Amino acid sequence: MKKFLDTALSVASREAQIEGLTGSAKESRAAANAVKIEAYADIISALASVPLTSKGKLPRSVSTDLRDTLLEAGVSKACTKRYVENSTAALRVFDIPSQATPELVEEILSTENIDSENALKKACFNSREVSDVRAFAEKLVGKFKTRFTDGGNEVATDDFHPSKLTDEQIDAALEELEDAMRELRAARAAAKVAANAAADDVEAENEAVRAFVAAGLGE
Repeated sequence: MKKFLDTALSVASREAQIEGLTGSAKESRAAANAVKIEAYADIISALASVPLTSKGKLPRSVSTDLRDTLLEAGVSKACTKRYVENSTAALRVFDIPSQATPELVEEILSTENIDSENALKKACFNSREVSDVRAFAEKLVGKFKTRFTDGGNEVATDDFHPSKLTDEQIDAALEELEDAMRELRAARAAAKVAANAAADDVEAENEAVRAFVAAGLGE
């Protein structure tokens, strides 16, 4: 019998619960996030007594057992991958007692303002910062696949993934961008000239008022 069987069955049940949620999108999302955190609490609690390696990872035999048991219980491959990676990271980042119950884990996560899978990942991993310009370029052309180091930092690899656009479509998009930039920069320059002119007019009016007042006072 696998060590994580009960945990895996609980997680699979929660995943089924998430799939069956109904109601408004907002209500469903909130409920799904809550159930997902409960699933993470189950897994983190089950792993709490396992010492991590010097690199902050689970021993290979433990991670393999957990992954295989989750898959056999019916949890999808993608979900299983996230559960194992994020739960391991949580053990590395947060002070989880070795005898922690799922309820205590939930309390710890709540204290850290973690109420969703995405919030847990953000708290455990340092995602690379990408400027708006770089993000736009990557959307048009493509981007390098990233990975997380043992320390939880996201870094780019040499594995480049092109976008779905053809070279011709990229060229057309760049031409459109250049046209838009010329138009908008011209409008920006004109607006600046108009603003400066308006400021000069206001200053001239103020100067006239000051001169009038000064004359009236006999200065």
